[in-house]
Amino acid sequence: MYETRLTEELKTQKKEEKNHSKTVISWVIHNLKFLFIPGYHLEDLYEKQRQYELKTGKRRRTKRYKRSLFIYALVAILFLISLAVFQHWISPYTYLQAYVYEGLNVDIEWYFPPSLEHPLGQTFMGFDVWARIVFGTRPVLIFTVASTAIAILIGIIIGAISGYYGGWLDVIFMRIMDIILSFPGVIFAIIFIIIWGGDFIFLIIIYSIIGVPYFARIIRTNVIKEKELPYITAGKVAGAKDKRILFRHILPNCVQSLTIATSYNIGRNILSLAVLGFLRVGDVIKSSSYIIMNNIGWIEWGFDIALSVDMFSIAPWAALYPSIIILIAVSGFLLLGDSLSDISLLKQETL
Repeated sequence: MYETRLTEELKTQKKEEKNHSKTVISWVIHNLKFLFIPGYHLEDLYEKQRQYELKTGKRRRTKRYKRSLFIYALVAILFLISLAVFQHWISPYTYLQAYVYEGLNVDIEWYFPPSLEHPLGQTFMGFDVWARIVFGTRPVLIFTVASTAIAILIGIIIGAISGYYGGWLDVIFMRIMDIILSFPGVIFAIIFIIIWGGDFIFLIIIYSIIGVPYFARIIRTNVIKEKELPYITAGKVAGAKDKRILFRHILPNCVQSLTIATSYNIGRNILSLAVLGFLRVGDVIKSSSYIIMNNIGWIEWGFDIALSVDMFSIAPWAALYPSIIILIAVSGFLLLGDSLSDISLLKQETL
């Protein structure tokens, strides 16, 4: 019985080998074009290869999304957005309690250590450190995002026109950009604050002007490279107008280079606003019944650091936590721009 089973198994194996060899030979006979004609491809194999490349590309991109720096940047920005949007729910105190002090003796400064009522401690005039951090987040984000968005819009228009048309327009626009870049950002802002005042809208306009040259130069450089490519000449021959060529074909290929510049500009604006707040130590309005701790109209982290520097040996928490939140904000936006550039989230137009 055992010998008969072995013989039957051997026979089945031989039949399977013959069937495999027959299938291979038949496939070769029916697909001689695929083997001998250059450039010929089978639709089934081509589709399988395309699906495999798509799957491997998605896997590589998902691995890039799992990078620790990208996750840190995303968490940091979501944390800041949560503080800005839900500030009245997150803060244990109201905005007036974190901004205005009403008391009999306005010359006393309290720097009490962390407690159950004040988890991060208290700063000047007994203000809660955590409440001032929370209520200072929304103005910072509105200021940086609004000024950067305006700077990008104006910079794209100036850079595109300057790079595409060239000539006297390019000379005029670029000389104006050079004049703005010749001043340090903080000095440029202080000059206009002295002229216009330190209103919130004026600060957004000032830093929008400061950010325009960076984006204009990037767009101008990319537009000059793109307009020399063959597809632009083909578009002109086909009768496409300059407006369509510039805004429909050239600018979409220049947007990817703005990711790092945008994140850098947001981080730079956060630091500049903190420096301006640090330099405004003298802006204190006193009254017989209450005190407003600065007349810039909003809570600013740099101002809190400035008033707490002298007390750092006694109350380090008053200056430490605002410095940490500035570090989180700046590093989050900078790392997000670098990560998006590495991931290649914004692809160029396929020509």
